[in-house]
Amino acid sequence: MTLHHLKITASDHVMVVERLLQVTRYRGFRLCGLSMLPGEQNDLLDIQLSVESDRSIENLTKQLLKIIDIEQIKVEDQGLQTYQVSEALN
Repeated sequence: MTLHHLKITASDHVMVVERLLQVTRYRGFRLCGLSMLPGEQNDLLDIQLSVESDRSIENLTKQLLKIIDIEQIKVEDQGLQTYQVSEALN
């Protein structure tokens, strides 16, 4: 199984973490770690999510970006190279 680290910027709404975890589970990824802190702006959260699966990480990121409160996702591969997946258009 491949381990992936996602850095997610999301709106600070009540259900965002629940939706994030639900989509992660539905897409067949195992949660390995979760960290959440207030973002630089008061209305944002900085979420770090570590997941493991044999499935494509692109499948998960596409689904997570459909959550309206998700603003940005960066994926860190095993070589610790970071790349930005997408930024939502507001």
